Amino acid sequence: MFLKKSKKSYKGKGYETYALTESYREGGKVKHRHIANLGALTPEQASRIRLVLKAKRSEDVFVGPLSDVVAKQHYRFLDVAVLDQVWKRFSLDQFFRDLPYAEAMAVNRCLEPKAKIQIKKWTEQTVLPRLQEFESEDEFEIYRVLDQINEQEEALQKHLHQQYQRLGLAANDTVIYDLTSSYFEGTKCILASYGYSRDHRSDRKQVVIALVVTPRGYPLYWQVLPGNIQDVATVEELLAILKKRFDVKQCLLVFDRGMVSSNNLESISGAFFTYVSALDKDEIRTLGLIEPELAEYAAQGKSLLTLGFQTHDKNLFYREHLHQGRRYILAFNRNLYREQQQSRKTRLQKAKAYLSFYNEELGKAQKSRNEQTTHRKIEAKLRKWKLQKIISWQLEPLLLTVPTAKGGKRTVHSFQIRYEVNESRLQEQKQLDGILCFVTNNQSLSPEQIIGHYRRKDIIEDAFRELKSYLHLRPFYLPREERVKAHVSICVLGYLLFNALEDQLKQLERPLSGKTALELLKQCQLNRIGPHDSETYVESITELTDEQAALLGQLGLKHLVGKKYLNKILEHSAM
Repeated sequence: MFLKKSKKSYKGKGYETYALTESYREGGKVKHRHIANLGALTPEQASRIRLVLKAKRSEDVFVGPLSDVVAKQHYRFLDVAVLDQVWKRFSLDQFFRDLPYAEAMAVNRCLEPKAKIQIKKWTEQTVLPRLQEFESEDEFEIYRVLDQINEQEEALQKHLHQQYQRLGLAANDTVIYDLTSSYFEGTKCILASYGYSRDHRSDRKQVVIALVVTPRGYPLYWQVLPGNIQDVATVEELLAILKKRFDVKQCLLVFDRGMVSSNNLESISGAFFTYVSALDKDEIRTLGLIEPELAEYAAQGKSLLTLGFQTHDKNLFYREHLHQGRRYILAFNRNLYREQQQSRKTRLQKAKAYLSFYNEELGKAQKSRNEQTTHRKIEAKLRKWKLQKIISWQLEPLLLTVPTAKGGKRTVHSFQIRYEVNESRLQEQKQLDGILCFVTNNQSLSPEQIIGHYRRKDIIEDAFRELKSYLHLRPFYLPREERVKAHVSICVLGYLLFNALEDQLKQLERPLSGKTALELLKQCQLNRIGPHDSETYVESITELTDEQAALLGQLGLKHLVGKKYLNKILEHSAM
């Protein structure tokens, strides 16, 4: 049925009339019959009648007040779709073809970290189920998936190594290695124990996490270790894994000063690897590389060139020393010198103020004080300010007479703190302000390259920071060892997605962080809309902004809002 317009003239004047007309077939020919003559209509009246007739033929045409149309459901679309493309870029869809929740958990880490028990519900609020099949209806299936991910950890790392090589992202000649720790909340795990906490949570049991990344931040190897393991005890195992698992025959290993020991350096050389690391201040002092004039020159702002230093940049100066087959690059950093001088001055002021205040408190004690408790409290404060080697102190007994509630008197045992600043140790520390010392067994790198390699280890510190804060690696609530390890693997995969996106933006020289990009993409959702009093609905995506369109174009992902891709996403629409 349709609205048919006819033109007529009467006494030289033209008229338009309308009629409801129906099509029918007779003898193989299409014919029309009038249902009702409607006479003359205004353009607005004709348009409304056509809309009503169209609604009769198509269920997705709504006729009624716009206020009756409501949003029935929103699904995360564009940010999820972009991360899904990154996931597929590394062929992780093939590796985890039977474990779709692996992708769901990794994507969730990047966007809205949830507890594992909530992953199924979160996934259903995204377009992920339209991109792959999630067959299980059991919300506890997620824990079985974690067990399987843990079983595939070694295979996963090998897979990523192969993908980096395929994509030109591998850097077999250089890797960066470091450790971090993460603590538990109210759970029991065989790996968890008390140890040196990088989270400053010595009150919690923890695990240690080893991580190897490429110079562009792509994770290559990770392992969950007991919480009380020493940094230096992890290097030899790493060497064996790099050689066996990834068939690495020559490699430059960059790692933090906490893992430097004679045994480790010899083991690395014995494995035919080279290394770049740094020494702590005690090690620098024992090498005897620093002459007394260096501190004086630094304090007076004199040129260090007369002491054999060369200029790296306006802030950093260096000179090289050879000792027992190792190269030591002694460096002086002007900014670091000023920062360390000011920091120590501030910490000393805080310590003196604290000790004076605590002395007053002890001198007014109304109850007897325990010597061990008082000693631990002072020691903890001085260690916090890293002044335990500079401030010498002792507790002297103090007897106080205080009134009782009944008007009598009683004796309270307290203390007074006697302390002094050890000037000789203070001067020793000042002599090392602004001093750095890099060490390597590589004979081909220039001093500038050695310094550059060590500075690039900041990328692994950035990785740990993103894992802990943005991806919510910590704290752990999972009690089983296998699931703790799987949780770490999921967080590392989330970091891979995030780092790959950020790395691509960096290569494009786009002034946009990965977080900002995902937040921008988040605004484009898949929306289900329809009349409020009907189960009928249609689906469409939020209209793309110019900024979103430009970002997709730069990332080479414009097809995500193309007709072919959207037809697949929107095929569930009720029409």
